[in-house]
Amino acid sequence: MTVYEYVIIGFGKAGKTFASFLASQGIKTALIEKSKERYGGTCINVACIPSKSLEYSARLSHGRDGSWEEKEKRYAEAVEEKNRLTAMLRGKNYDKLVQAGVTVYDGTASFVNDHEILISSDEKEEIIRAEHIVINTGAAPVLPKVEGLDRSAFVYTSETLMDEKKLPRHLVILGAGYIGLEFASYYNNFGARVTVIQKGSVFLPKEDREMAAAVKEHLEKQGIRILEEADVLRVEDEKEEALIHVKTKNGEEILHADVLLAATGRQPNVSS
Repeated sequence: MTVYEYVIIGFGKAGKTFASFLASQGIKTALIEKSKERYGGTCINVACIPSKSLEYSARLSHGRDGSWEEKEKRYAEAVEEKNRLTAMLRGKNYDKLVQAGVTVYDGTASFVNDHEILISSDEKEEIIRAEHIVINTGAAPVLPKVEGLDRSAFVYTSETLMDEKKLPRHLVILGAGYIGLEFASYYNNFGARVTVIQKGSVFLPKEDREMAAAVKEHLEKQGIRILEEADVLRVEDEKEEALIHVKTKNGEEILHADVLLAATGRQPNVSS
């Protein structure tokens, strides 16, 4: 059994920075990451960097004439560019840790006891030991409890939607927070029709009222529909679209969407 002074579970920003620092001090350190597609953590792979890459491409695409097929082509090219960028950054993050002297394990970590970790992968299982174990597993999107939502084939999260190369014709976003509005903006710029469902009565409640009003006005001028004081009752799948039953202040409405993005928050990723 290999013994380390520190084992860090998770390749996110805090974990990789701490691991590199420890190794630079001559401390025997290992880092465990369950997916090679997550080297570098959330920001590099499914959040800040890829979303800004798509946002930049969407701005270049905004207002350009062309058929729907041409819009889809530009969107698919933007996703490819996003994938190229994140793959490059994953490689650089991995190389940086290895060069610092950190041992990187690929696999899912689970506790055997207070000082031993079982690492499970498709190839093998291995137990390592450490005096100190740091949990750095970040957070994952959470789906709200809406009838049919977890069974729908048309539901995506902010992490999964960015990998889809087909541009949605009508994107419905459940949640009017920062993530939901960012997606609304750049998918609208790519040419999709976008509807945002906001449960509360106050738009961007944590922001200055004048600033929130300016953001809302800008989005609506771009053609984004914002349903305020609305609640999703249930989601039903048809062959090529989801039927989203929404209770609004003006009565019940059914939205037809080929993509439903659930952007309703995140929760700690500590189940394993």
